[in-house]
Amino acid sequence: MTSGGRQLRVLCTSTGGAGHINALAPVAVALRGRGHVVQWAVAADGGERVAAMGFEWSLAGMTTSDRRDAAADQLGRIMQLPMADRRGPMFAAFFARAAAPVMQRDLAPILERVRPDLVVREVAELGVAPMAAARSIPVVTVAFSGVLPENARAEVMADLGPLWHVEGFEDPSWDDVHGQIYVHPFPPSFGQRPDSSAVRPARATGAPTPGTPPDWVHDLGATRPCVYVTSGTERTAMTFPWRDVFAVIAGLDVDAVATIGSHVDLVDLGPVPPNVRVERFVPQVDVLQRTAVAISHGGAGTVLGAASHGVPQLVVPLFADQWQNAVAVRDAGCGVLAGPDARSAGDIDASLRSLLGGAAHRDAAAVVANEIAAMPTATDLVDEIESLVER
Repeated sequence: MTSGGRQLRVLCTSTGGAGHINALAPVAVALRGRGHVVQWAVAADGGERVAAMGFEWSLAGMTTSDRRDAAADQLGRIMQLPMADRRGPMFAAFFARAAAPVMQRDLAPILERVRPDLVVREVAELGVAPMAAARSIPVVTVAFSGVLPENARAEVMADLGPLWHVEGFEDPSWDDVHGQIYVHPFPPSFGQRPDSSAVRPARATGAPTPGTPPDWVHDLGATRPCVYVTSGTERTAMTFPWRDVFAVIAGLDVDAVATIGSHVDLVDLGPVPPNVRVERFVPQVDVLQRTAVAISHGGAGTVLGAASHGVPQLVVPLFADQWQNAVAVRDAGCGVLAGPDARSAGDIDASLRSLLGGAAHRDAAAVVANEIAAMPTATDLVDEIESLVER
């Protein structure tokens, strides 16, 4: 409750991706824990995940596959760009041009029905901010990774203009889009923080993971190092270099767990070595606390999860913000970035042996883990979030 004992109506708005929902979840759970009524507006592919956390939700926005289809004519051009330069055009095409107008349309009756005192949005959901501003509703933005690179922002901002014009505003600034509080999940060593007085660092804890770990998890790392391999839950997992990674692990005295998501066909993995266990999904927190090295696609949830456990990382970025996440890991000294020209079996073997055998990456990973442990949690931010409504 607020200091005056008032129960707030909170609307969380999100695109449907697991990483986006998981980033927003800790703030939503913390506000619910204080007695506020928290509802979500989310695309159809996110509804089940939101409902599993015990929240009511309303259908709003485009699914991940519909968003991809809507931007299909632009995707070929974007994928021809160097990987380091793709994030801005992709963010603009997927989230600003394709998804935001649909979200804005779908949110109109939801805002009328819920009449929220507060809106909490994840950073890629771009429809609600101008609507909240027009209704004098304070906005909290929750990021899942670092800020867009400077050279990527102009295109995104140009696409946001019409969303604000329809609500009676001039072209927005980034401060307008970010709202009154911007929750930044990266520790200091990772950087990529917006230059804004609204920024509040907060530890990324992800969505709650009910249940107990399977019995086999407890044996990981007991007799020899454990390597955790994941490429996330999205379709891009199919482009991960599974065969080369498995071939390398087969020649090492390690045990490995590979989580492949729902899109990867088992046949495409090639021969699975006896020291690799393949699962569709395992809560990463159950594995990371027993892991010596993590190999991943560079999704923010995986990168921050491994970092919080002090695990050195080999990052093989595939899409979206993953290149910038990999840069953060590399620049902090706690891992290796495997770019498009450095991910052959030989490259992966050299990088993995370096991460397993050297102390420098482990020491840097321990520094980052301590930084994350010292960051506030979402619960620590609740008093300030509540005060936005009391002002």
